[in-house]
Amino acid sequence: MTIIYAAATAPVNSPGVSPVITMKQLWAGLELKVRYPQLFLAVIDTCDVLEDDGETVLREVKFKDVGMAPVIGPKVQEKITSIAPISVHFLFPSMGNASKVLNIVSSGMDGELLLTFTFEWEHKEIEEGSEEAVKKQNQYQETAPRGVAGTISAIRQMVKDGKL
Repeated sequence: MTIIYAAATAPVNSPGVSPVITMKQLWAGLELKVRYPQLFLAVIDTCDVLEDDGETVLREVKFKDVGMAPVIGPKVQEKITSIAPISVHFLFPSMGNASKVLNIVSSGMDGELLLTFTFEWEHKEIEEGSEEAVKKQNQYQETAPRGVAGTISAIRQMVKDGKL
């Protein structure tokens, strides 16, 4: 058994991009992603919010037949806790394992807005330190930056469209 880790950080407002996303807009986008992930991830077919107390959401996500999220499978329940305006924690209780994802908002030395995603995927079927573990690590680390960039891009489009 092993846990595969991956992480990626990107500036929310790279030089020359327009419109500039504010902290308030970024957080509103991340909150929207909790309840409507299909607006951000093309592999998601549907999302049913089962419980929502404003800070913690229990949702069931169904993935499209064309692709599945790593480790998760075609359908999964996620428990998501928002700690405004800094982080969103995704846990997968229905899987009965230690997999989790974090979306973290921070700022750099010059005050620039940053978005970081961290991933911890439990793989009971993979031996720690094995060639397969290294291969999975490389695969997850390769996809992590695309996840951050895709989320920022979707939020920027929503800002352009006046939806955030």
